[in-house]
Amino acid sequence: MFRYLLVISFLFAGVSFFAQTYHPILDHESEWHVTSCFGGCLTDVYYTDGDTLENGITYKILDGYHYISRTFWLRENSSEQKVYMSYVDAIRGREEVLLYDFSLIAGDTMDIRNPNSPFPFDGGVFNVDSIISLPLFDGQNHRVYYFSPGVGNSSTEHPVWIEGVGSLSIVNAAGGTPNINTVGKVSCYFDDGFLNYSQLDSISGCSPIYVTELNENNVSDFTIYPTICNDFLNIIASVEFEQIRVFNSFGQLLIQEKLEIESQLDLRNLSGGIYWIELKGKNNKAVRQRIIKE
Repeated sequence: MFRYLLVISFLFAGVSFFAQTYHPILDHESEWHVTSCFGGCLTDVYYTDGDTLENGITYKILDGYHYISRTFWLRENSSEQKVYMSYVDAIRGREEVLLYDFSLIAGDTMDIRNPNSPFPFDGGVFNVDSIISLPLFDGQNHRVYYFSPGVGNSSTEHPVWIEGVGSLSIVNAAGGTPNINTVGKVSCYFDDGFLNYSQLDSISGCSPIYVTELNENNVSDFTIYPTICNDFLNIIASVEFEQIRVFNSFGQLLIQEKLEIESQLDLRNLSGGIYWIELKGKNNKAVRQRIIKE
């Protein structure tokens, strides 16, 4: 009887593990930093930037890196836990492929595609060898998928996916091995400008590019000074902003206060380092400024 209770307990634990909340990739602005090292390390940055509509379907537009044509689009079906990529084929025109399927479980197989990437378009059939649960900087557990080539697939690739991040190779290489010495691997990933994943074995760190550009476009809406400060921070903001929040570089919320048109924020309880000041208002409008506390 004791043996059966152990088996039942294990089964319920397994159900609990895989029944965790799905973490989408595209419900926020995403930014990937991919690092490759050939006699020196270089990090390329790409990010989602705005939406487009095609045949009544909304896609997120990829920009940066080799996506500057803005013809690479992503969409996500969160209920099915699947991500699709739309791209332009030189012969057939615009095409769409299934890029990721996070509903897979260990033992499943998937015919993986790598559209317009350094890897073969038809990557072949891969096995889901294992799935582990990994806490990211958002404090949530995300599923990590490990693949190997399936029967009849001569590929030597071993892809790794993280739920909410995508491939640890490049985003349109779902069947690529993350390798710092070849095509590269994801060194940092940001959600709405907040670091959520990093693997800094070859670089010292990274900062979000997209949010910096966004703040420059909204510079007339607010003023924060001094950006290198000691104990107090001054904020002058438009009436559209109602709340001020302070995050550390890992995206953890440290301070949240009501925002007046002119406010002074007490930072004496924070240690020295880099922080993000977020002003949030009606219709979820939010802008951020990075500061350094000495």
